[in-house]
Amino acid sequence: MTSTYDFIVVGAGASGCVVASRLARTSSRPSVLLLEAGGSNDTLEHLPATERFNIAFSPGSSLNWHYKTTKQQQLRGQEIDYSRGRGLGGSTAINFCAWIVGSRDDYDEWAREVQDSSFGWENVKRCLKRIENLHPEIPDPKLRKSMLTGFADHGNAGPVHLTYGDSWLPDLGDIFVAAEESGLKTNPDINSGDAIGMGMGSICLYRGQRLTSSSTYLSGSPGNLTVMPNASVSRIIFKGSTAIGVETTKGEKFLAAKEVIVSGGALNTPQILMLSGLGPEEKLKKFQIPVVQHLPMVGRNLQDHCFSPIGIIMKDDETKSTNGGTQSPSPMGWFKLPSVLASPEYEMLKSQKRDFLQRPTVPSYEIATHTPPSFLSHDVTPGTSFLGAIALVMNPQSTGTVDLRSTNPETAPSIDPKFLSHDYDRRVIIDSIRETMRMLSAPVYAKRTMKMLGPDNDSDEAIWDHVTKHLFSSWHMSCTARMGTGPDTACVDSDFRVFGVKNLRVVDLSVCPFVPNNHTQSTAYIVGEIAAEKIAKSYRLDESVQAQL
Repeated sequence: MTSTYDFIVVGAGASGCVVASRLARTSSRPSVLLLEAGGSNDTLEHLPATERFNIAFSPGSSLNWHYKTTKQQQLRGQEIDYSRGRGLGGSTAINFCAWIVGSRDDYDEWAREVQDSSFGWENVKRCLKRIENLHPEIPDPKLRKSMLTGFADHGNAGPVHLTYGDSWLPDLGDIFVAAEESGLKTNPDINSGDAIGMGMGSICLYRGQRLTSSSTYLSGSPGNLTVMPNASVSRIIFKGSTAIGVETTKGEKFLAAKEVIVSGGALNTPQILMLSGLGPEEKLKKFQIPVVQHLPMVGRNLQDHCFSPIGIIMKDDETKSTNGGTQSPSPMGWFKLPSVLASPEYEMLKSQKRDFLQRPTVPSYEIATHTPPSFLSHDVTPGTSFLGAIALVMNPQSTGTVDLRSTNPETAPSIDPKFLSHDYDRRVIIDSIRETMRMLSAPVYAKRTMKMLGPDNDSDEAIWDHVTKHLFSSWHMSCTARMGTGPDTACVDSDFRVFGVKNLRVVDLSVCPFVPNNHTQSTAYIVGEIAAEKIAKSYRLDESVQAQL
């Protein structure tokens, strides 16, 4: 017998867990089914941050979809790792744990583009206070005066516990010295809506354990919420142009009395939509998929932050060691690049984009330090220590695609991010690597440095040569079912409803109009909260969707 639920949510990542939990906890108590392709991921060895990469990124790990990009011809044909979390919690179970909100100008621009103030900074701040539970203790007494120690603009009662780690490496303070010696500002709260400057981001790690969307939003879930792991959805079932349910790869069918909500993430959501007959008509006909609705932007506009690493090998000093595993956050900062904003590549952009890039909280690039030597295939030898840093391109202008390889839902989609295919992005990565090299050459490090790992020199040519050999995704893929005002340029409206069909919404990072200037898990939680409010309002489920978990 086919089971019927009020709402079916496909995908238990950050957004999916949030929207399923919030809807189920309204006083109307609608029946909610949350389907997840992966397993439950509920054993403790999956949670500690120190184990996240060993477990999730090992070959054959059940926690990872193990996706790769197509060959990036502009990058010497590299196939770049495009890992995504699989199982309850999605990528919140395998990511770096960084909690970075981003630029207030990002959210205000999102609101402007979709003509809906729900996505503006003032409403986002309200949502964040409902999500966050910040513990602002600073492990390093020497840095407490220069770091956030209060709750004024942050939540302290939400389900997602945030900390600054339980211990910091003894050399972390040198990063702030190096920034100041390099003429860069520092920032005591990079989650204030203005991330410009070098600072310390909070992490979703509490009492030694990782906080995932599953461990936070699904904990103690009510009886009207059914969570079903190991249930991979093959397609959405339509009656005419109305979504009425889903079918799994095992042939099981589940019906939705009210709505189907797709939260598969920026790679799997467009795959599910296209397998269900929603997408570019010519792409669907290629695989003889009956067209339910021609939506040319499904699987288009893929955006992500790519990065390139450098590092320095230093004489080891136990009082300032950069080695060893801790549960410490990484120093990170966002900066403008005057050289980029004065470049021919910038001048070639449309005027509206140029104006946005000039706004005060919009950065050109991010730098993060204390990154692993594995990014440079370096092994730390006795008597030395390694300090790694990465430069990430913000506001990428290169856009990629997600396409079907076959009609088999278990076949990985074809993913082409087209990293650094746009001249502007090339200018940003070259100039940001140059700035990162300059910061790691500051006097505080120069006296101990034995060798810099990276470009042979700081010329454009040497840096580009290095980048084409050492480029990575930051796994912030977004925008493949973008939100907007019409089906020619977008896939969903500002209420997350898919254009041209009924009773179907997309709620995940694929709806972002552009990738925000942050580490995107926080945005995924925000998207889930805003969507839950909108859906609850449209069905008059009541206002208790805002109740604390």
